Amino acid sequence: MDREVVVSVSVRAVGYDQETSTLEIEFCDSSIYQYTPVSEEIYHGLMNSLGSNLEKTDLRYFTEHIKGKYKQKTIRRPRLNLFKGILDT
Repeated sequence: MDREVVVSVSVRAVGYDQETSTLEIEFCDSSIYQYTPVSEEIYHGLMNSLGSNLEKTDLRYFTEHIKGKYKQKTIRRPRLNLFKGILDT
């Protein structure tokens, strides 16, 4: 899946596949996760939230609207342990 690089302290890139309603997030620890089925509205909400607070983590939208609410598939495990506890389900 093609991902768009974003300005964020916690997320490197985000992709969305309309046909399968799949959201793919690459975090700054090099981990990649897919979430399904995610609406286009949630995808746009995430994209609009990233980079909004570069002094702190900008994962608030992710934790409130995505984490634990959709089926999660690990594509690549983290290489660093930057988000322990945040991404754990």
